[in-house]
Amino acid sequence: MVDKEDLRAEFSSRLHEALDDAGIRSRGRGVDIHKRLKTVGVHKTTQAISKWLNGEAMAEADSMIALCDWLKVRREWLEYGVLPKEQTAESFNQQLRVGDESNVSGMVERFGKVPLISWVQAGAWCESICNFEPYDADAWISCPVPISQSGYALKVLGDSMTNPGPGRSYPTGCIIFVDPETQANTGDRVVARVPRTNEVTFKVLDSDAGRVYLRPINPQYPIIDITEETHICGKVVGSFIPE
Repeated sequence: MVDKEDLRAEFSSRLHEALDDAGIRSRGRGVDIHKRLKTVGVHKTTQAISKWLNGEAMAEADSMIALCDWLKVRREWLEYGVLPKEQTAESFNQQLRVGDESNVSGMVERFGKVPLISWVQAGAWCESICNFEPYDADAWISCPVPISQSGYALKVLGDSMTNPGPGRSYPTGCIIFVDPETQANTGDRVVARVPRTNEVTFKVLDSDAGRVYLRPINPQYPIIDITEETHICGKVVGSFIPE
């Protein structure tokens, strides 16, 4: 489980760091942030902003984007601590601008929060996403990639998807974003429920000579044959490794 207090405290520390770099005064920062957000159509109370600065809460998606645009930092860094810190020309162009209120709803949809759930909950999610209640989640975190409203996040356990050599790797503690509504094809990373044990696993969907199976990135682990009883719960559409 991700410690919510640690996430909030680390976000607050990075926010202060970005404000320092931007030359924003130390005293009265809450007022300065409030004025800035208001000018771009993001309306937050001074009490809410104070909680960000004191490590008591995380900024919501619309506020996070506006802060990154203002302070010239990457959202992945401000929210999660993923380097690099500064925006590049490419990341700036990709960043949705908060120029007016008409853009806000689109940004919330593009960078919505998804529940961080347990692997046990992921098994039940395969059955019916409608049965999930918001308070069942360990936490709600923003997804930095497009994802449907059915999407969710999982914290990787074990090292079956850790690459011992070069290439993409998903070590223990890595956060993955799963979209049940996105079609999974051969070569995609997927979350699947395997028969008999009904356990949920994270693997690569692969095939060879007509044989379809789930392949771990770590070659020390066995592949898992896909049968009629295997259920692909969703495609992994994004990931990040917390600091």
